[in-house]
Amino acid sequence: MASLSFDANSVEITSRDPIPAGIYEALICDSEVRPTRSGNGKGINLTFEILSGPHKGRKVFAWINFQHPKAEAQRIGQEELARICKAVGVEKLDDTAQLHNLPMMITVAIDKDDQSRNVIKNYKAREGAAQARTASAPASGATASGDAPWKR
Repeated sequence: MASLSFDANSVEITSRDPIPAGIYEALICDSEVRPTRSGNGKGINLTFEILSGPHKGRKVFAWINFQHPKAEAQRIGQEELARICKAVGVEKLDDTAQLHNLPMMITVAIDKDDQSRNVIKNYKAREGAAQARTASAPASGATASGDAPWKR
């Protein structure tokens, strides 16, 4: 046996159930490029954080096949990445960190093959954000006024 001093009543337990299907304001808070399971391609693992509403703070995940031996899988993955880039106003992507902390709208569904998981079906710019992003902004990600990117 191991001796512990732990009070389960002092820990707030958050739900691990999938969030309901719908459209949510979210941002990418983490990203990682990893080899595909087979090892002959690359994928991008993205972590999204919901920004508002009753599910604020919850995380939703997406895997994008960026380089894949099957042309169709790669095309679908790169199209998905292009949707994300356009939703946050990043035209040229050199590092996935460029996508971090930029709010967008995501369409979330329940995975039809695993009802305990969410999937992201679409990515769009927040209303009014597209016009604001076309203006020149400093490379740091802050707006010309110095505001954080999500306050554009």
